[in-house]
Amino acid sequence: MTEEAITGLAACNGAQLYFEKRGSGPGMLLIAGSTGDAGNFSRAAERLSDAYTVVVYDRRGNSRSPRPAGWAATSVAEQADDAAALIESLDLAPTVVFGASAGGPIALDLMSRHPRLVRAGIVQEPSIFSVLPDPQSALAPRRALLEEGLRHGGPREAIKALMRYLNDDAVFTAIPPEALERMLGNADTILSIEAPGFAGWMPSIETLRASRIPLTLVVASETLPAYKEVTRWLADRLHLRVMTVPGYHGFYYYRPQDLDGVIRGALLRRKQRGS
Repeated sequence: MTEEAITGLAACNGAQLYFEKRGSGPGMLLIAGSTGDAGNFSRAAERLSDAYTVVVYDRRGNSRSPRPAGWAATSVAEQADDAAALIESLDLAPTVVFGASAGGPIALDLMSRHPRLVRAGIVQEPSIFSVLPDPQSALAPRRALLEEGLRHGGPREAIKALMRYLNDDAVFTAIPPEALERMLGNADTILSIEAPGFAGWMPSIETLRASRIPLTLVVASETLPAYKEVTRWLADRLHLRVMTVPGYHGFYYYRPQDLDGVIRGALLRRKQRGS
């Protein structure tokens, strides 16, 4: 029988972050992308908790993590500092860090600027569109559907359209209803604070190359071309191979066991290589 998660609010970097902590063993932190909700990974965390102390959390201003007073802008660095403070608060270091989509830049920045806190990084399709040859053209369909959603239903409808675009119509039944409602409730934070705050961020390739922290890159087989191109760009510069998992950008919504398998597989390969 699965043990209940320990939940709470941790004071981190000027914010209060809601977290769920499960299991025992080496630390593991899972960082959500847009929608910023622990529910992205709660079911995978239950599976991983047989071997790890797994923490999932709502990023600042999302879901059960209240918006700090006067908070109207953010950055990848601020979000990475939040994650670093949470790792220290919950005594997870050195921890495995998994970051998906917009959580990918946060994980990479955490590895670059807080290396003592991280023992391995796993990043899936990081949203670093500024590295594309023509980001405006690559993101034009995404921008058009967001604008259409905003015109016809406001931020919630825009985020619904984005989730459907990144996955398929079944995404809305794959996510537990209470988690989906929280995620859609984060629409204004996603569009007005996070999107402009994350745009233009670039990883420090030199720092990542010099790092002793092993990094694994992951891509979903049915994800959009822009995500595949960004992942290839990063893999080429860091001389890394890319793990492929079946499904869409949010494959873990449908099959949390696949995220479990990806993370265990990445860590097992690193162990076998002695890194």
